[in-house]
Order: sequence, then C-alpha cells, then structure tokens
Amino acid sequence: MTRARALLRGVQRLLPTTRGQGLLVLAYHLVEAGTPSAVDLPAAKFRDHLDELTEVAEVVSLAAGVLRLRRGTAAAGPSRPLVALTFDDAYRNFVEVAWPLLAERRLPATLFVPVGFVEGEAPPPNSAAPLPAASWDELAALCADGLDVGSHTWSHPDLTRLDDGAVHDELVRSRERLEERLGVVVSAFCYPRALWSPRVERQVGKVYDLAVIGGGGRTTPRRLNPLRIQRVSLRRDGPASLAGVLAAPVWLEERVADVARRWRR
Repeated sequence: MTRARALLRGVQRLLPTTRGQGLLVLAYHLVEAGTPSAVDLPAAKFRDHLDELTEVAEVVSLAAGVLRLRRGTAAAGPSRPLVALTFDDAYRNFVEVAWPLLAERRLPATLFVPVGFVEGEAPPPNSAAPLPAASWDELAALCADGLDVGSHTWSHPDLTRLDDGAVHDELVRSRERLEERLGVVVSAFCYPRALWSPRVERQVGKVYDLAVIGGGGRTTPRRLNPLRIQRVSLRRDGPASLAGVLAAPVWLEERVADVARRWRR
C-alpha cells in the first residue's frame, strides 16, 4: 500500500458512518484475469465480497435501486444497506469467471458493454488488459440468465473531447446495436473513464434513463441525479472486507482517484 493510500484510509476511519442510507453502487472490471491491471481482482477477494454482501446487504439491480431512490424507499435499514453491482468492459473474463460466481449466489448485476470492442472494431478498453471480449452469443445467453446490460459507448472514448455529433453517435449507435443483437431494452449508460461534463450529460439524458460515473459516494433520494449516479470502483489493493465501504458516506480512495482522472485528462 502506498503512503498516500494509507493516509486516505486513516482519514476514512474518522468519517461518520451512514450505513443503510441510500444506494451504494459498486463497480468491478476483471476477476482473476492474470493482468497487471489495478482493477483485476483475485477470485478469492471477489468471492469474499459476494459472500459478505449476501450476508449483510440487500443486493438489487441498478434499475431497481434507482426506482427505490425515486420512490424515497432506498434505506434498507441499518443492518442491510442497499447495494447494486456493476461490471464494466464486457471482457470474456466476465462470462467465464465473474458471472458464474454471481449466478451461484443469485446476485443481480449490470454489465456495461463497449459495443465496438465486442464487434471487433475497437481495442480493449483497458490497455493493461489486452484480453478478448465476450461474444454476442455469450452475452445473449447471460441476458437470458438474468444479466442486465447497459451501454459503455461504442469505442470507449473521452466523450468530453468529442463534438456533439460524435457524442450522439457513440450513445445512439451503441444502444441500437445492443438492443438489436440481444433483444433487450437498454436504458442504462456508463461514462467511459468516469469522465463527464454538463454538455455530455444533456446528450446522455436524451438517450438513456440513468447513467453511472465515479466519485465514490452513495446516492440518497434527496440527492438523486439519475444521469450521474456515483460508484465505488473496487481495486486489487482495496480492502479485503467491504464493511468500511458499506458504512462510509464517501469512499475517499475513489473520490481522490476521480479527481485525478479529471486532472490528468
């Protein structure tokens, strides 16, 4: 653990807890994929996360969680926080490793698909993970098994650097192809690299009902913006237990990482 990360975790322990308030959205990417990526979690850690969530949380689909927020009923109670699970990038690793563990525990999840990657027209969204994409047949089988899918654009670009026409194409083309190939309604979106702007959000709102970003916070009914739902991204060097994440009003490591992403662009 770096000194900066250790310092953040020290400060994290000083924050007041908000366990059970609002919706906490967790973001995963890879599980036991054999890459050097920071978001490639060991299978044992991912399995422990799922077992912990099964025991202490109420895990719902992203759409169901947002519906609860809109109705003002998102507080599951202090003993069972409300949690939604999301996965980014649609690597075949999700099909082979992550989904079987989710399905075994009957936990819902949303997979955000960069459609050009699945089509073979765009490179892997994570340069540290040059792995194959899931196939359309594999994704269709998972949808039939209960997986929710959302769009992660067509080519996984920084949308804030594109003009309005290019943003529109990334949003609409990806949704249309997902619905055409999978026979599902796609209403959720994930901003690539968690990069956002008011201009892009307005475009997203014309195509999708809800969208997720970074930020590390949880969403309460009072603070709901369905086009900018914060998530906590889980990393290989993250905590073994989710207890701290479940209790925190904001996960500082993700909040700082989100600021750094915006600064580096």
